Amino acid sequence: MKPEFHEQAASYGAASTENGETQEAASRLIVRAGGSSVAGRKPPNQDAFAVYLPKKASELKHKGVVAAIADGVSTSEVSQKASEMGVTEFVNNYLDTPITWPVKDAAGKVMKSLNYWLYHHGQQAGTQASAMVAAFCSVIVKSNTAHVFHIGDCRVYLWRQHRLTQITQDHRHYQSKTQHHLTRALGIDSHLNVDYQPVALERGDLLFLATDGIHDTMTEREIAQRLYASDTTSDLEHLAASFVDDAYKLGSDDNITCLLLAVDSLPAATYGEALRDLSERKIPPVLKEGQKIDHYTVARVLYSGSRSHIYLTRSDLDGRQYVLKMPSLNFADDAVYLAGFIREGWIGEQVKSPGVMKIHPPSSYSPYLYHVCDYIEGVTLRQWMIDNPTPTLTQVRTLAKGAIRAVRVLQRLSVVHRDIKPDNLMVDKDMNVTLIDYGTAQSAGLEELMGSEEEGYPVGDLNYAAPEYLKGNKANFSSDLFSLGMTVYELLTGHLPYKAVNASNPRAANRQNYVPATVYCPGAPDWFDEALKKACHPIPKARYQALSEFEQDLMKPNPTFKSSNENRPLLESDPLRFWKGLSLILFLIVLVQFVFLIG
Repeated sequence: MKPEFHEQAASYGAASTENGETQEAASRLIVRAGGSSVAGRKPPNQDAFAVYLPKKASELKHKGVVAAIADGVSTSEVSQKASEMGVTEFVNNYLDTPITWPVKDAAGKVMKSLNYWLYHHGQQAGTQASAMVAAFCSVIVKSNTAHVFHIGDCRVYLWRQHRLTQITQDHRHYQSKTQHHLTRALGIDSHLNVDYQPVALERGDLLFLATDGIHDTMTEREIAQRLYASDTTSDLEHLAASFVDDAYKLGSDDNITCLLLAVDSLPAATYGEALRDLSERKIPPVLKEGQKIDHYTVARVLYSGSRSHIYLTRSDLDGRQYVLKMPSLNFADDAVYLAGFIREGWIGEQVKSPGVMKIHPPSSYSPYLYHVCDYIEGVTLRQWMIDNPTPTLTQVRTLAKGAIRAVRVLQRLSVVHRDIKPDNLMVDKDMNVTLIDYGTAQSAGLEELMGSEEEGYPVGDLNYAAPEYLKGNKANFSSDLFSLGMTVYELLTGHLPYKAVNASNPRAANRQNYVPATVYCPGAPDWFDEALKKACHPIPKARYQALSEFEQDLMKPNPTFKSSNENRPLLESDPLRFWKGLSLILFLIVLVQFVFLIG
């Protein structure tokens, strides 16, 4: 096949002026692309390529420019279908992944699914001539990085400052100098092993993607000389076609494909860029009941503190109630605080589930900085615990299930909350649970886009934080599981299983001495306590590896806990019996001493 393709450019930011590129445009991502593919001396054309250049600024920022190239194996009569599907489905499915996923995870999951489909359809056909196998390369340019994914013998080169560097390595096994076969490719095996490499980009870089119809015919020196003699700032489609033509003239006996990506401009420091965008908005003044901001009227002040102000409001547009969260003027010049506020709003706009708080984009014309959140009728889990100091096991499990499912929503979006506790869970009259407050949350996708902020001190409530996080390690899903386990434990018992953390020295926190839930709640089943103990284990590897496992063990006894219960000391397995027995022994000792003294 010969894909229809015309040179295009993707950019976000200011456009060029008649006098040249503006300073603002020079700090934005601008990428041009051009490609060419022919069957050459070996029809049909089993090569394919695809490029997606987003037109929307938000999509370009969060998904990036996506390019893919594939080469179907010549031993198959249908491999052109594999290559065509490889590039088109990869691009389309990658764009459909949540923007909270980092590029590596999003592309990896798409390639895994694509490989599974190609492999099993090839196996169903049952013959080598019907194998759905193709070499594959993809380059995703997001922010200042080119994410390179490679399997097979398509190649990616980087042309920078008149120097050509091969980024990928061929997955080939050579029987002789002229005979070889692929050791890795899409659809060749049920197990997918993809090479991944992030490449830091510079302005003026050119990414050169090619199938073996070019790189088996032209040496690196010849490619470099051709690039050196060419104008890479002009028509890339024409340049790609000239490489295809050169390879054909040099005797290439395979399909020939060349795809070029030119990086004309890169974003500035991404943290600064995001902060500059929001710094144009003013932090609102402290509001009172009855006052208005934009089209929202304050009905009640829910919270007013040194860090933020929260109001229950009603919208003049739809009549609905919303909660507005506004930063405090005390932090108007605090870049770290504002970055956290940005992160909270961005994450809240991505989540779409009844179990987690939704944050809506503010009015596009508003000069103010604030979050617009759905109003959740109910009380915090902390208040619910105060109102219900002795909950039934059924109530505990119902609320625990709701909390687990809320955390699972964030996990699927690669978001770590980092402050799960009773104060950040809302409970309505029907016992539905909603997770709130993303002020301390971290997102892998956002960090990839904006960079990682060094934090010298753990965020969130330290008494619910996992020990590895308190010691300075990065929080992850296992850390959230620990906090969730602590919360469910407190819901059941009214206490925490470990001693309070010294805020002045959190690294010294001792999470080794777990107090069984049965000490505070003698009627609690041992197996339920074992589930809590595993969730709150000080060693991450000893905790549950999936939230579903924790939920399952809270609903019914896990038979693997039985043997461990049988070997537990009486003080842990049945503390009431232990203390009754000890009291009886002490009473008998005192009685014997009394009789002895009298006698």
